[in-house]
Amino acid sequence: MAISFEEVRKFLIEKNKITPTTTFADFVKNKAETVGDKVFMTYVRDFDKGIDEKYTYKDMHLQSNRIANGLLNLGIKRGDGISLVEINSPEFLFSLFGAYKIGNYVVLVNTGLKGDGLQYIVDHSDSKTLIIHWTLLENYINIKEQLPKIKHVIVDINEALADFKLPDGVLSLQSIMEPSDADTNIEIKPDNMSMLMYTSGTTGLPKATTSFFRGMIGYSLLGSAFVAYGMGRPGDTFFTCLPLFHGNALGLSTMPAYAAEFPLVLAKRFSASRFWDMIRKYGVTNFNLLGSMPQYLMKQPERPNDKHHKVWRVNSAACPKELVRAFEERFGLKLYEGYGAVDGAGFNLGTGGSPDAPVGSMGKQAEGVIAEIMDDDMNILAPNEVGELVFLVKEEEKATRKVFYYKNPEASAARTQVAPDGTTWFMSGDLATKDENGWFFFVDRKKDSIRRRGENIAAWSIERVINEHEKVLESAAYGIKGHQVGEDYAEDEVMVAVVMQPGQTMRAEELLDVIQDKLAYFQVPRFIDFVDALPKSKVHRIMKRFLKERGVVETTYDREKAGYEIKR
Repeated sequence: MAISFEEVRKFLIEKNKITPTTTFADFVKNKAETVGDKVFMTYVRDFDKGIDEKYTYKDMHLQSNRIANGLLNLGIKRGDGISLVEINSPEFLFSLFGAYKIGNYVVLVNTGLKGDGLQYIVDHSDSKTLIIHWTLLENYINIKEQLPKIKHVIVDINEALADFKLPDGVLSLQSIMEPSDADTNIEIKPDNMSMLMYTSGTTGLPKATTSFFRGMIGYSLLGSAFVAYGMGRPGDTFFTCLPLFHGNALGLSTMPAYAAEFPLVLAKRFSASRFWDMIRKYGVTNFNLLGSMPQYLMKQPERPNDKHHKVWRVNSAACPKELVRAFEERFGLKLYEGYGAVDGAGFNLGTGGSPDAPVGSMGKQAEGVIAEIMDDDMNILAPNEVGELVFLVKEEEKATRKVFYYKNPEASAARTQVAPDGTTWFMSGDLATKDENGWFFFVDRKKDSIRRRGENIAAWSIERVINEHEKVLESAAYGIKGHQVGEDYAEDEVMVAVVMQPGQTMRAEELLDVIQDKLAYFQVPRFIDFVDALPKSKVHRIMKRFLKERGVVETTYDREKAGYEIKR
């Protein structure tokens, strides 16, 4: 029998001694006092060598206290910003928890950023302190003259090479953790910022989604625990190999596991070849998949023990339709498809594992939520028509559903729009369809669509067909403007970047021969680039703006110049 929302709420309030004024620091301390010896996290430091570490709830409390006190000793005050440039590690979470305890806001920085990309985020966020992993320090040194707001640089030197030396004026994270593990006593103000999480910048400069401490005071603390109970069941073990600076790993795995006391297994990174061995070794029952991860797992050699594991649920986002049933069958589990975003105002869709959910659907909205598909004039479209996915913002929800982008009120305001009938809608920025039964299907990012000769083309529809080719590992489709190739057409020409399977080669004509029978004539790419790898964020999202900036190069195949004829 399913447990009701109110039953879970009452249980969690009593278990965690939550009152209207409970802070995050109180919450962590209570965990240490009540379940202190219980293991919260197993960190896989080196899977090949069999090295892992276990951290209890008491460890999380005391280690984060050490960082909190170390920061205070440096003169860091409540309300100061800390940029965290850290790999998946216990130190990442110690730093996060410690900063929260003393009222700092933490800027989660993509560890793949360098140069201008890194400089922009650290500077734009007004951070005064940088906590960075030793392997990434060179990236900071190269731009430090452009970061005048940074007053303290703290380096995590865990596992540092023997010849690694800290530059003058730089402290180690381990040294500031030495003084004391005593509790801090800092008053936390609800309207102070707690976190900045930047968008990936797939279509322009990153925007900083802002969270506030009011989400970690009082009954609001229960949010993460509700997520865990929504995805898990007693006895589950959660796993993530996604980067902790991303909302999925932190908000849908780590913090829910911590709040609801589900054991967590944390890996440094995603490894397709080691993935299932890790899942089996640690008895994992739940994990999340994003981006191209399902494709990489499916393209691993089949093994007799593919189904030998304890996983019953995989939370997936945008798994290719063609892979869903094959993935479930091969690995003997169930995909729970869903949709949401860090800057999505709390709106989401999900299949809930329903047997009635059509393959490839993002799901339906939660009870009491209204979602629709609209055109650019904010007219609700008929079933199966492509438009923007939107959510109704009820009058009483306008404050809680508001998205705040740091120092960008224009972008914040643009997330909601008022329709001609006076209703307010949250604009997702994604193109989708809704079928006759209310199931939603993702089509593309609205700004990622290609406009060619009067036709709107979803990049995904081209990629899907190309990726089916047995020689292809993955691909990315995007629009190229005329000025990039010395021509004067106003709309896009279709270009694709294609990564081959290891050891495979293919001529552009060979690819075109196959795909032109599966695509409309206007979808067939004009330009084809065979590349070694696609530029990606740390969460495996393809960064198409870099491909667009690269444009057509000397090695690019142009089917019009080659005289290749497309069937119509």
